[in-house]
Amino acid sequence: MTENFKNKLLTGVLLAPFTTFNIGGPALYYIEPMCLSDYKNSLEWALLNNIPFITLGGGSNILVHDSGYKGLVINTKRLSKLEVKGNIIISECGVTVDRLVEESLKHALTGIEFAAGLPGSVGGALFMNARAYASAFSDIVEEVHALKRKHRTIRETLLKKSELGFAYKKSIFQKRTFYIYKVLFKLSKGHVKTIQSTIEEIRNDRKRKGQYAFPNAGCIFKNDHRIGIPTGKIIEELGLKGKRIGNAEIYREHANFIINSGKARAEDVYKLIKFIENEVKQKKGIKLKREINLVGDWDT
Repeated sequence: MTENFKNKLLTGVLLAPFTTFNIGGPALYYIEPMCLSDYKNSLEWALLNNIPFITLGGGSNILVHDSGYKGLVINTKRLSKLEVKGNIIISECGVTVDRLVEESLKHALTGIEFAAGLPGSVGGALFMNARAYASAFSDIVEEVHALKRKHRTIRETLLKKSELGFAYKKSIFQKRTFYIYKVLFKLSKGHVKTIQSTIEEIRNDRKRKGQYAFPNAGCIFKNDHRIGIPTGKIIEELGLKGKRIGNAEIYREHANFIINSGKARAEDVYKLIKFIENEVKQKKGIKLKREINLVGDWDT
């Protein structure tokens, strides 16, 4: 481990500014890798020192405990190189989803318009197999350059699409054996005006739905396709829109969103999540599955 790497380690960095909820306490250790070597060193340092760790992208889809995270947070935002070769876009994991969409437009490539306006990074979107408007990231991923964890060592590996374990809101990366470094997206040639029109239509639809009006982490719960009713609709039918605990609120514009209406605490959001789960279980007989990831010392 080089001294140069150790000099990049920070302590006590507040995580709230790095999350779309704008909620969360400090990380015990924090680093922003600048290159693949930094990334590998970060993971190996944590493994060799028995320190728990997480990777953080755009900070969507997570709720960080008010006390923070007693481990290493690896923020990938500086791993942000993009390269275009014909109809292929090669993106490092820290690239924002919206920047990826803009790059596709610049090169008249179609297939990723559905992701316009999605918060977060490429790595996070792949981790969750993010989807919107009837499309998902699994539709356009060709291969992933990843880091594989084996005992206390990290090695580079190339994963083909068939090895990525994609399903609804699932990927192999959720098992936390592989860590995304670089993604190869295969798109199709299209017409700039058509692509731009679709992107603008989707972004405007998100604005109309108020998805950017308050800090939030996106959908809190997954949809259960066996039920055939979106989870937001189930919550809405129970009259839970507008329910508040502290400054956390079930969003009136989208019942599967919880918003931070002003200095909400993680504990407020968590209590609201538990409240929704209990209400839906008791009154609908449905056990909801969380989409949001909890970071820190929770009771689950």
